Amino acid sequence: MSIQKARPTRRVWLPAFFLGLFGALLAARLVQLQVLQHAAYAAQARNELLGDSTLYARRGAILDRNGGVLVTSVDTWDLYLNTRAWRDAASRETTLQKVSEITRIPRDQVEAALASSPGVEIRIAVDLDYDLGQRLIEADLPGVVLLPNTARIHPEGDLAAAVLGFIGLDNTGLAGIEQYYNDILQGKPGRAVYERDTLGDPIPYGRYVATEPVPGDDLVLTIDRYLQRLAEQMLAEAVKEHGAAGGTILVMDPANGEILANATLPSVRYSTLEQDLASASEARSPFKNITVTDTYEPGSVMKVVTAAAAIDAGVVTPETTYVDNGVVDVEGVLLKNWDDGVYGEQTMTGVLQHSINTGAVFMQQKLGTRLFQSYLEAFGFGQKTGVDLPGEAAGFFRRPEDPGYSPVDVATQSFGQSISVTPIQMMQAIAACINGGNLITPHIVKARILPDGSRIDVQPTVVRRVISEATSDAVRRMMGEVVAQDPDGWGRNPAHYTAGGKSGTANIPVWGTYTDDQQIVSFMGFAPLENPRLLVLVRLDRNRNLLTGTQAAGPIFARFVDEALRYLGVPPEKGTRSSAR
Repeated sequence: MSIQKARPTRRVWLPAFFLGLFGALLAARLVQLQVLQHAAYAAQARNELLGDSTLYARRGAILDRNGGVLVTSVDTWDLYLNTRAWRDAASRETTLQKVSEITRIPRDQVEAALASSPGVEIRIAVDLDYDLGQRLIEADLPGVVLLPNTARIHPEGDLAAAVLGFIGLDNTGLAGIEQYYNDILQGKPGRAVYERDTLGDPIPYGRYVATEPVPGDDLVLTIDRYLQRLAEQMLAEAVKEHGAAGGTILVMDPANGEILANATLPSVRYSTLEQDLASASEARSPFKNITVTDTYEPGSVMKVVTAAAAIDAGVVTPETTYVDNGVVDVEGVLLKNWDDGVYGEQTMTGVLQHSINTGAVFMQQKLGTRLFQSYLEAFGFGQKTGVDLPGEAAGFFRRPEDPGYSPVDVATQSFGQSISVTPIQMMQAIAACINGGNLITPHIVKARILPDGSRIDVQPTVVRRVISEATSDAVRRMMGEVVAQDPDGWGRNPAHYTAGGKSGTANIPVWGTYTDDQQIVSFMGFAPLENPRLLVLVRLDRNRNLLTGTQAAGPIFARFVDEALRYLGVPPEKGTRSSAR
């Protein structure tokens, strides 16, 4: 008897087909997961099992030139809460109540932070006091995660805040020295990688890999904290006395470019930092140090540079005379003296003593446009000085090839109009006029101290020789005659030291014209006369009493020099003069 062979039917091959298709899809999916996407899923698994955190390096300290601490770092904690560590409402309540109690962070503020983030580990506080963090560790609360950090403190309070700057939450410098030298101060952060359990807590004996942080270098500034405080106090008093909108007192050693004090108003203050940041605007930003960021027309201080150029080029001497009739015609435009005065026959020294605009134009015309402006460029105008502070502006003066140029521009440049400069730029140029003729890069860092204790000193940088030593000596003596002649008794002549200087009073241009009720007044002076130790710029912005640079800024210079040179141990050169009227 024969057996009938079974024939395939749909009841057989259709299920087989689907089983085979399912097996093929399953195999393909396994290949995809275990072969093609293996690296991605392995990384995801590692991320679930491994935690990591940044180990911030200790940020370098900032010291004044004598080793006084201006900025340093202290150990702190960053506080996080791990929400997966709470097994029930009771453990959550206990943790939040204790955290708020120990840290003195309001409970509603903690709750708001938790509600605002979908993450597991939520940051509650940055730079928590070290002792408070220790108390949290001892409390052994579920979900509390503390990571070591450092915070900046300023032992001298708000002193030199515009120079020093500040850092952000990520320990990166945002302004001042903190920003400019961020890479040096910050060091190199480390990294901690650790295994964690299903709740996200570190496993006590899990794998731990750490890259140790490398501390940042300490910086020694050229700033002297005593002179800085003196400058800030005198500036604040002067701004109040003259009803000024702000101002600057900048102090430099003209021989090597070291900035000894840099006081500015308005200025950021650590004590009101959050409010200053909230009210920041383009016109008044806490990120700015107006000594390097803001330009202005310097006024008659520029006559010193004009005289130096003319003497160096050999077209005049300090004794060269001309006759001033109170006005000079430049291409049909009549330029007058600042006081509409007529001074008759005058020497070039007399031009500086009486601040005669027409005399400055006389020297410029003797030089000619090209030669005069080549001296402006040699003195560094229209270029950045290279000072080690962020946000430096270059300034500007119009040249014959520039659109809109007029011969009147170069004539007025000779007495400090139609040219924009920064305070640091003006100081660099005047320093070259009195230090023997060298243009030196101003700088505010004197040395670096490496983590191993070794010290690297910053050497002065001579950009170029601008004028001869003989010219510099002549200009220095001419400026001495300016200060020695004080017939009105305004007090620009220091009581105990010989000095030289020049004032500037510049009306502020508004929509292309000058107004009589808005001005910037300044006095640039140095002492002692024969061997200058200090070069000082005093500038007051928009002084409401409309006194001139000689009247408002000159006495501040004299008082500052007397006090500063006494502090520096420079022997007095003369006795007390009679009181100024």
